[in-house]
Amino acid sequence: MNESVIQRAVELNDPDLAKEALREIDVLLSSSSDQNERVYLLFSRSSCYGILGDFVEARRQLAVALDEGRGDPFAQVSFDFGAGLLYQREGNYAEALDRFNSALSTHSQQFKRPEMRFMYEDIQQRRAFLSVTLSRFRDAVPLLRESLSFDLDPALRSSALASLGLCYLELKDYEEARDHFREAIALGLTKEWEGKAHFHLGIAYFWTDLVGVAKQEFLLCEQLATIQQLPVVDICGWLSSICRRLGETSESERYARMGKRN
Repeated sequence: MNESVIQRAVELNDPDLAKEALREIDVLLSSSSDQNERVYLLFSRSSCYGILGDFVEARRQLAVALDEGRGDPFAQVSFDFGAGLLYQREGNYAEALDRFNSALSTHSQQFKRPEMRFMYEDIQQRRAFLSVTLSRFRDAVPLLRESLSFDLDPALRSSALASLGLCYLELKDYEEARDHFREAIALGLTKEWEGKAHFHLGIAYFWTDLVGVAKQEFLLCEQLATIQQLPVVDICGWLSSICRRLGETSESERYARMGKRN
């Protein structure tokens, strides 16, 4: 079976590849009688419809895949994982997190098997990032720390470090926040974090009494504000407070005026 286009469509979350993969899946299903192959193809079909935003058909294919794999414990695990993934794609993050939590609990013995390790790690990463999205920062910390023990690609590791920094910032553990943001920046920020990481790092520097360094971060944020859609009013507010703390009264007043204008 030629899986390359199917794998790439799912891994890259690419709509054009998903359409191509669906055509390939139709051809393969028409000639395959192997149950394991058919179950894989049907779950892949569900994923492709999810990528295309056709969630009704994606869920229908998920049910067909489960029926095709009846009696196979792996099919039930894949069904529960796929259900959570579809909720995540829809933007229903709370339901997605509940589904992943349930899958992990229901199939705890399955996930101890070496061949299931890849799915376990995927679920833990999703639980971590979903918890951050839902502002469940205390829950996210151990999940992110575990995720960082996995063999992550640099972009995913950077996002996990930055997310962990945000969690610690929200939990007022400013030293941990500072160190994780610095590590994420050193590794190379993803597009999502390019401006936000420096903004949050500036806050962490301020609350760890590195006020001069905090000023440099917020000056950088001032330069990036338009490009990265950073909150100009907040940046001016922080710079006003920092300059006042440094005894730079005229600069403090200037940033206060700028904040009011924006």
